[in-house]
Amino acid sequence: MFKAAGVDWFWRPIGSGRHAFGVDAKRADPDDVVKSFCDTEVEARRVQRLPDEIAWITEQTCMTCWRAIASRHT
Repeated sequence: MFKAAGVDWFWRPIGSGRHAFGVDAKRADPDDVVKSFCDTEVEARRVQRLPDEIAWITEQTCMTCWRAIASRHT
């Protein structure tokens, strides 16, 4: 009847841009490989820690991830 509230994704700058990941990536084993919404693969430990602030402003937002998230909310 009611849709669950909350966000089930998060953004991380990972060296190749700011990518969106499902929250399950935060719970993965640090050595596991996780995929972003655009299928970029990285070790989970790279998205489980908060990056330096400079990474947030120097890396470009992945527009493929952006469109994938936007399409879920329209």
